[in-house]
Amino acid sequence: MRILNDNRLSDLFHKYIEGSASREELRELFDHIRESGQDDLLREQIIALFRQGHTQEDADGVDWEAMLARITGDAASPVKKPLIRKIAKWASVAAAVLVVIAGATIAFIYLRGAGPIAGPVASIRDTTGKDILPGGNKAVLTLANGATILLDSAGNGTLARQGGSRVVKVKSGQLAYNTGKERQAPEGNTFNTLTVPRGGQYQLILPDGTKVWLNAASSLRYPVAFTGKERKVELSGEAYFEVVHKTERPFRIQVGKEMIEDLGTHFNVHAYTEEPLMKTTLLEGSVKVGNTILKPGEQASVDKGGRITVLKDQDVNDAVAWKNGFFAFQNDNLQTVMRELARWYNVSIVYQPGAGNQQQFSGRIDRSLTLTQVLNGLAQTKAHFRIEADRKVVILP
Repeated sequence: MRILNDNRLSDLFHKYIEGSASREELRELFDHIRESGQDDLLREQIIALFRQGHTQEDADGVDWEAMLARITGDAASPVKKPLIRKIAKWASVAAAVLVVIAGATIAFIYLRGAGPIAGPVASIRDTTGKDILPGGNKAVLTLANGATILLDSAGNGTLARQGGSRVVKVKSGQLAYNTGKERQAPEGNTFNTLTVPRGGQYQLILPDGTKVWLNAASSLRYPVAFTGKERKVELSGEAYFEVVHKTERPFRIQVGKEMIEDLGTHFNVHAYTEEPLMKTTLLEGSVKVGNTILKPGEQASVDKGGRITVLKDQDVNDAVAWKNGFFAFQNDNLQTVMRELARWYNVSIVYQPGAGNQQQFSGRIDRSLTLTQVLNGLAQTKAHFRIEADRKVVILP
């Protein structure tokens, strides 16, 4: 294994804490942590971050050797109760507390207010003997005549002709529309729908060149050629948009009763019906939600009554973590976490009486992990699970 020099390790560590590290950079960092045995610089980085929001007395009271042992996966090293009390204050460095190792893939999970768990932790109970794999590139394309194409099994190349467009599967996980003369497509007459099931994701390039990434349990209805005064699509679920801006022909997204308008934009829309809020997070440019115009780094939340709340200085990397291969949680309760997992692993969630604690979770989890690997990590936070037949996960009290 290539040992990282001090500058590279410091750079990777700070990218991880900021949430900007790529999957390859995360694996490079965690491979080093797990295999090199050279933890001095890592210790310095963690201590420096801890001291940014805490007193010298707090820092002096932490057993750094025990903490690093937990971070690097040395379960044999005991974690004393005083350490647990100290780590409970460590919200500013919430990323690096509990570790799940799966080959070269590591997921960090932080339980707000609890810290690492002392001693061995009970794993989940699996009554099926079969692990559940993560989702992948899956989608169904519904053509204007009602015919459907299963994209995960279709070969690359032209799949159909719709109006003046060729529908092309470019590669696994990506569909594109190559439009000829737009006048060949009757205005408002030819629509396709891309439906991504639970356990799936897919990328779409619309006829105008706009790129759309669809998350699990999502769908997008759109014309095969944009010929009118506006470019309008209909979204259910979650999608990330990189819109080709055209001032004279605005791009609009209908999400239930809400309308989102592009003003030159990269943005994410999280709009599952089972979630209490529809969230639009702006990465670049400008976007309008209802009558509210967002700036980069802002997020508009719309409740079921249509009330809009704007949050400033949001971590936009968290909003699009799913597109980059991760779950990202920020002070989310167990129910929120399990809804995300249910959509990606295509499982149903059942809560036994008294189950479903109100503890909060922050951190990132690699979406390439199996369900058992993820649940084993969550089990370290004293959440208890049982996997049953028919893809059912039971939350135990």
